[in-house]
Amino acid sequence: MSGSADQADARPLPLTTDGVTAAWLSAALRTRYPRVTVMAADRLEVIEGTATKVLVALRYDGDADGLPERMWIKGGFGDYREFTGNLGVYHAEVLFFTDIAPAYGLHHPRSYFALAQDEPTQGIVALEDLRARDVTFARATRPMTPGQVAAGLDTLARLHGETWGRYQPGAGAPSLLMARSSDLIWDTWFAELPQLFAAPRAFAAPVALHDPERLRTAVRTYRAAVQREAKCLVHGDPHIGNAYTERDGTVGFVDWQVIAIGNWYHDVNYFIVSALDLPDRRAHERDLLGGYLKQLASYGVPVPGAGEAWESYRRATVYGYICWLCNPDIWQPPDVNAATFARFGMAMLDHDTYAAIGV
Repeated sequence: MSGSADQADARPLPLTTDGVTAAWLSAALRTRYPRVTVMAADRLEVIEGTATKVLVALRYDGDADGLPERMWIKGGFGDYREFTGNLGVYHAEVLFFTDIAPAYGLHHPRSYFALAQDEPTQGIVALEDLRARDVTFARATRPMTPGQVAAGLDTLARLHGETWGRYQPGAGAPSLLMARSSDLIWDTWFAELPQLFAAPRAFAAPVALHDPERLRTAVRTYRAAVQREAKCLVHGDPHIGNAYTERDGTVGFVDWQVIAIGNWYHDVNYFIVSALDLPDRRAHERDLLGGYLKQLASYGVPVPGAGEAWESYRRATVYGYICWLCNPDIWQPPDVNAATFARFGMAMLDHDTYAAIGV
């Protein structure tokens, strides 16, 4: 189990949104704010995904200790809680907000509590409502500008640079990217590839790429390489839908469920390809990559040369390609899945990714 001190009254954690009551929220918030009592919690909005997010309006008894009137309660409240929980995503996000975020100057939503348990698997975090700060949330159907992507790459460079060489897999640390705990989802997706390539979404990418066995081999090869070359913490899932822009132009990221030990090129490719419209990506990706490497070097990191970096970047495209081919419509809307998969499909051709991987 992980989280803050004095958590006994907050456990067991609720497994459905019905359990997110005023009494439970009081116990959970007291892990960080011991004097707080929640008198009422009204559910305003529910968003489903790999985790369920519930926006609640809170009324406090007396001193609110600086807590807001609204916050998002995010956890495994859906029917697939056990499946996704066994992938480690709920525990990983709790680890990020309890152990990692406080140690570094990363740009992320503020959290008010973060709690996890093993049996039954669950992890719940309470997060600020970013809309109260008038941020702009990105979406795949509204591509970002090259300038916005450059700002997001600066944020990722800070994550990578500040954690470079500081983490090794082990007790209390994030797992390796694409760790053994994710075998369940990879085995499932590998088995489903023939049917997925026959489904409508697949035809948003060139038919020349519809080869299940070649894709399986490429993903396995990429997985081995990114683990062998692991150097720093990576967000793991910084697609456009997890990005937001502050009024001052700063770009931050939400959904830290896949925080892991990996390598820079995984995050950089995943963000650039998912975030830019095809003409912009073709016109600007090399310059954006160069700008990222310059920013990474400012943290004292020994960055690769332009040629070596480009080869790593090309290989990483395969991850986004398989993820957005296979991503269920219960995790992202169909238009988002199709738009993002199309971008990775064209990038697979532009980057000649199979040749870069050697399959």
